[in-house]
Amino acid sequence: MRDIYVLDATIGGWKKWVDLVNKKYHVEFWDAKKDLKTDKIDFTIVKEYWDSNGKREVISATIRLGIINVKCHFFDDSKIENDIDPSEIKSQEDHDKLIDYLNDISVSLDKEVIVTEENTERLVLLRVKDGVCILNDAQRI
Repeated sequence: MRDIYVLDATIGGWKKWVDLVNKKYHVEFWDAKKDLKTDKIDFTIVKEYWDSNGKREVISATIRLGIINVKCHFFDDSKIENDIDPSEIKSQEDHDKLIDYLNDISVSLDKEVIVTEENTERLVLLRVKDGVCILNDAQRI
């Protein structure tokens, strides 16, 4: 697995991310409290989840980039974290869809987006900011 992070997120940044994915991408939002899946992330429910300090039933979202499933579990309002399975990236087109998604987030939030090994913010594999993608060996793509 790989993690996608936007560090030092704000509630306003989260709202921009939600608006972006709801508008541009195919989304499945699941609310365990209502046992309901919808095609849009309900930001009111996201804030309710954070305000409950883990006492509210789980919520999650899947953003579909073709065959790539980007998962969001809304763990923490201080950073936007998504998970991807690199085995789902099977072609140049898939890779391009992922890079486009990362760039969309960076532009929308005016922040750097990083891709890391699972559960670590320190082992950065890829950085995206201002339309520039930099691999961990500083090679621009």
